[in-house]
Amino acid sequence: MDTFKIKFNGYDKKQVDDYIVGLSSQFEKANGELRERIKLLENENDELYRSLCDYRKREDSISTALMNAIDKAKEIDYASKVRFALEGERLNDFSRKWTAYCKNQVNKVSPRHAQATQAFITEMKNSLKTLMGEQLNLGSYVNEATIEHENEEERLKNNTVA
Repeated sequence: MDTFKIKFNGYDKKQVDDYIVGLSSQFEKANGELRERIKLLENENDELYRSLCDYRKREDSISTALMNAIDKAKEIDYASKVRFALEGERLNDFSRKWTAYCKNQVNKVSPRHAQATQAFITEMKNSLKTLMGEQLNLGSYVNEATIEHENEEERLKNNTVA
C-alpha cells in the first residue's frame, strides 16, 4: 500500500485522488479484460453446446441404425435357418427317392456293388443327420417350419371348403 503525505487536516487530497484514479483505471482495465474473457468463454460454451447437440443427434441416428441392423440380422439369420431346414427336407426327400431307386437297381447289379452302394447310402444319411441335427441344431427350425406348413395346409383346406 502506498503512503500518503500528511498535511494539515489529514492526508494530501491530490495524492489520494490520484491514487484512487489509478486504482480505478486498473480496476476498469482488469474488469474489461475479464469481460472479454467471459465473452470468449460464453462463445466457446455456445459452440460446445451446439457440437454436443449435433453429437446427440448423431448418437440417436446411430443407435436407431444399429437397432435396425440387429433386427434385420436376426430376420436374415432366422430366414436362412428355415431355408436351410427346408432344403434339408428336400435333400431327405431326394435321398428317399434315390434309395428307392438304388434298391430297385440292386437286382440288376452284382452283390458286391449292391453292398458298396448300400454302405454309401447309409454313410450319406448319417452325414446328413449329423450335419442337420448336431452341428447346426436345426431341429427346432425344422419343427417350426413343419408346424407352419401344416397350419397353412389346414388354412387352405378350410378356405376351399368354405
